[in-house]
Amino acid sequence: MWTQQAKLVAGDGAAGDAFGTAVALAGDTALVGAPQAHLGDKVSAGAAYIFARDPVSGTWTQQAKLAPSDGVGGDHAGQSVALAGNSALFGAPFADVAGQSSAGAAYVYLRAGMTWSLQQKLSASDAASTDDFGGAVALVNDTAIVGADQADVGGKSNSGAAYVFQRTGTSWSEQQKLTPTTALADEGFGIAVALAGTSNTAIVGAD
Repeated sequence: MWTQQAKLVAGDGAAGDAFGTAVALAGDTALVGAPQAHLGDKVSAGAAYIFARDPVSGTWTQQAKLAPSDGVGGDHAGQSVALAGNSALFGAPFADVAGQSSAGAAYVYLRAGMTWSLQQKLSASDAASTDDFGGAVALVNDTAIVGADQADVGGKSNSGAAYVFQRTGTSWSEQQKLTPTTALADEGFGIAVALAGTSNTAIVGAD
């Protein structure tokens, strides 16, 4: 039988933040996205909140608020979230990258003790406008997968793609771009992603 243990809310929550749009759980740590949270005058820049559970009392408390230092209004950071051990990953699908509007980005944060710090900002090597890279993310150990469901592939508009990144030491690098063998326009490949580290298997949804 399942019973409610806690209701999690942001310590600085405000109307319209969309806190809870995306959630992830690993052991006694939870990550909650709030993609429409305002950061100062940056409307809908977005953020993600870390909560930790006391293993004795079962009480959940907010441990950190994660917000990219380079975030701007409309990025929607926290639209997607993932956790693995002491690593947190979240997407900002409407972030501009290298002059490409809404190409999208994803951010990896690492916990040391009680402190979370940005480890690396991830973006596609072939980032293009309106790709929405970061709309879906998954993380297992040192492997991450990031969906870009609006990416054009082989001349097919919004066919979609997913990108696999591998961490070596403290550095992440793009390992492979995944696309369907028969890409079609408007398939939205990358709208959802998942990883299973024990079997080195990835699954990518297309809507």
